[in-house]
Amino acid sequence: MTPLTRTPLRAVALIAVLAACLAASASNQPDRGRILGPDERSVTLTPGDRFSIAVEDNASIGDDWSIVDPRADTAVVAAVDQVTDYPPGYEKYIGGGGTAYYIFEAKGRGTTTITLHNCFRICDDPEIGKDVYNTYTVTVR
Repeated sequence: MTPLTRTPLRAVALIAVLAACLAASASNQPDRGRILGPDERSVTLTPGDRFSIAVEDNASIGDDWSIVDPRADTAVVAAVDQVTDYPPGYEKYIGGGGTAYYIFEAKGRGTTTITLHNCFRICDDPEIGKDVYNTYTVTVR
């Protein structure tokens, strides 16, 4: 092969490698299943289904979400992952927030609850902070 014919082959090989890398990085995102919005507090699933609880999250203004006791019955539902998505270009804005997704998978039949707590700012100081508790009912059939 001459140097002129090697260049297009190298370009094609580079494009193939880049496409494979992009596909691999996209597949690193966990399956979020059905996403519960801000006004949804219950979901009915079958074993193996996934769902996510989505909450607006901005640590720079004081959001501090967590799953709290009593914990969900792990025979009914199991926590899989927690990821936060930020809008494109958020790094340009100081104090920008995103959406946190608490991802779960239905395991076995039954009903249980999941409670998320947002200790907004300093939640143990009622003059500054605010406690928010969101409880979700999960039924697996």
